[in-house]
Amino acid sequence: MAFSWPRLRPNRDKVVNEPFVANSMRDNWYQANSYYPLPFGLVSTVAESGITTIGPHSFTMPYGVIDDYALVLITRFNSNTAINLMRTKKCAVHFIEFKRSWLKDVVGLGYPGQEPEDKMKHSKFQLMDSPTPQRRYGDGRHPQLIKEAFQVYECSLDESVDYHHNKDGTSRHFILRIDNILLKQSYHSAINDGNAFMPDMPISYGFRDGGDFWFTRHRKPFVVPVPSDRGPKVEAVLYEANRIADDITWTRDAAQELTAVPKAFLKMALKGVVKKAQAEGVTEITQEFVLKVNEERKRK
Repeated sequence: MAFSWPRLRPNRDKVVNEPFVANSMRDNWYQANSYYPLPFGLVSTVAESGITTIGPHSFTMPYGVIDDYALVLITRFNSNTAINLMRTKKCAVHFIEFKRSWLKDVVGLGYPGQEPEDKMKHSKFQLMDSPTPQRRYGDGRHPQLIKEAFQVYECSLDESVDYHHNKDGTSRHFILRIDNILLKQSYHSAINDGNAFMPDMPISYGFRDGGDFWFTRHRKPFVVPVPSDRGPKVEAVLYEANRIADDITWTRDAAQELTAVPKAFLKMALKGVVKKAQAEGVTEITQEFVLKVNEERKRK
C-alpha cells in the first residue's frame, strides 16, 4: 500500500500559469479523472447471519442540516452495506483518526466480493455494543459500534425518500436519518466547550494506479478569522447562541441585542441569558426577554 506521494511534484507557481487541458471522462471519474480528496466513514450493518459487518464508504455526505438531520450514502449496488441496509433499515457511520495500521484494515474491509464472515475475521477493529438503550446489538437490526472510532452517527433509513436506485443499476443512493451523534468523551467536551483542537482525521484520494488506495493526513488545523467588516454581525451571534442549549432557540432580534458584546465575553453572556431562560421555563429567547434580563442586571 502506498502512503507517500511520488517525488516529482509539479511546482505550484508554474502550474498557476499553465493552460487547462480537458480530461476524457471515465467511470469513477472522481478518482480516475481528477483529484478529489474525501473523508470516509466506516458503516456498520447487521448481516443476514446476525453478525456486525463493516464497509468503508467515501460518499457519506450531509443532506439535511437544519432541523432535518440526515446524510446521503452512495454505495455499490450489491455491496454488503446496501444489502443489509435495505433489510434492517439501520446502520452506524464511524469516523476514525489517522493511524496507518487502521488504514490497512480499512482497505481490507473495502475489498469487493467478500462475504461478511470472511471479511470480519481479518478485521482488527474492536466491536462494542451501542450505549443507546434502543439500539442494543442482538435484535438482528442494530449493529455494534467500532471501539476505535472517535465519532459515530447512529442512523435509520428514510424510506419516504425515493432515492434508492441509480437508473443504470450500478449504485444505490440512501438517505440516512441521524438518530444519535455519539462522541468519545474528550471530543464531546472539546466541541461543546469551544476547545481549539480538531481530530486528526485521515483523507482518502481513492483507488489509483490499479492496485493502491491513497491516503494522507492534514497538518495542524489553523484559524482564518471571519472578516469583521463584512456581513451582518448578528448572524455570528445567532449561530453561537443557538448552540448553547438544545432545548432553547434564539430569535434574530434577541441576538441583535448582544452584537456589541466583545467576542471574548460573548459566550459567557449568552450562557447567562440561557441560564435565566431555563430557570423561568422559557424555550424561545426573544428581544423582550433579553431586554428584561439586561434591566434586571442593571438593578443589581
